Amino acid sequence: MKNISLFIALRYFKSKGQGFVSFQSGMALAGIAIGVAILILVTSVMNGFERELKNRILQAIPHASINGNILKTEIDNLGETLMLNPNILGIAPFIETQGLLSSGTFLKGVYIFGIDPEYEENVSSIDDHFIEGSMESLQEEGYNLVIGDILAIQLGLKVGDSVNILVPQTALGLAGILPRTKKFNVTGIFSLGAPEIDQSYVYLNTENASKLLRTGEYVHGMRIRYSNLFDSKDNIKSDLLRINKEFQVNYKARSWETNYGTLFEAIQMERFLVAFMLMTLVLISSYNLMSMLIMTIKEKESQIAILISLGAKNNLIKNIFLFFGFLIGSAGITIGLLSGLILTSNFGSIVSFIESLFGIQFMKVYFIDYFPIDIRWSWVFSICIISFLLASIASVYPAKIASKIEPAEALKYE
Repeated sequence: MKNISLFIALRYFKSKGQGFVSFQSGMALAGIAIGVAILILVTSVMNGFERELKNRILQAIPHASINGNILKTEIDNLGETLMLNPNILGIAPFIETQGLLSSGTFLKGVYIFGIDPEYEENVSSIDDHFIEGSMESLQEEGYNLVIGDILAIQLGLKVGDSVNILVPQTALGLAGILPRTKKFNVTGIFSLGAPEIDQSYVYLNTENASKLLRTGEYVHGMRIRYSNLFDSKDNIKSDLLRINKEFQVNYKARSWETNYGTLFEAIQMERFLVAFMLMTLVLISSYNLMSMLIMTIKEKESQIAILISLGAKNNLIKNIFLFFGFLIGSAGITIGLLSGLILTSNFGSIVSFIESLFGIQFMKVYFIDYFPIDIRWSWVFSICIISFLLASIASVYPAKIASKIEPAEALKYE
């Protein structure tokens, strides 16, 4: 008897009838398919933004830093104390300031970082993103610097060119008080794919930065990289307390969340809200599925009455429309899954075509200039399961209506 319910449901599903009910059936199936496809696409794009933020920016910058005037002779002692925390993967001294880069008639404001190449590779992945040169070119004996590819284009620079750095610390000259300036050689160009960094970050050797800023025997702090990015805020607090207590100093601390925490939280929140709102598409499609099943029951009322008259149990009638709803939902989810994966996989090419066709750029104000894609199968599986549950729930009420049809009433006018 169980197979009879599935058999009749399959007959209804495969039927090529015409009219309002068939239109409703197609709309319900299409609605579920569209909802699932859009959910897969949008969540994959939002997951891509999260991945790019973590891999490109958050891995290229230190997870946290201890800030204060630290003697260069104390760097090793400070590092040994910090490394007592097993969660720390690396440390690196730094000097930082803001200044201007000038090349010919071009002038650009930049963030200037004095770093030690041997230490820096322990806290940043930027050395993995060089187009030309490397961090190793920042040797103490030469006044060298490395810049991002966008900054190089803006200033018309290439490896081997010279560029002037102007810093806000002033010097007294014959013409009066002037900004301090020094000529450097470009020995490397990197490209993170994050315009915020590629167009405004400049790296020097700590010794050269120290001479430029006249910091003497001090650096501005220590950068720290932890094993878990998201635990860095708690770790840096405990490390700072230990350092201040042991060395009798009053250093300050800062984590990556100071500059990028709001952006990361915004992406997390946007991803949840967008997924939640788009799930209403599937919910509406499930409602359409319920309406379609009720219309089908009204159309097949006499046939259902005959089955009941021949001895069909209520459960058999109920299962027919439960199976029918399952089939519609499964078909819609399958079509949506396949079309969503195909659309998502080719989304970058589609966006590029639209941008070139209309001469626009969708991502010019974001921290990356393209739509990243990250298909996470756990998310895809969750979308399909939730969609199937909604479709199944929508089938329950019509199935109950069908099982309660009175044969005498339904066949009264037949």
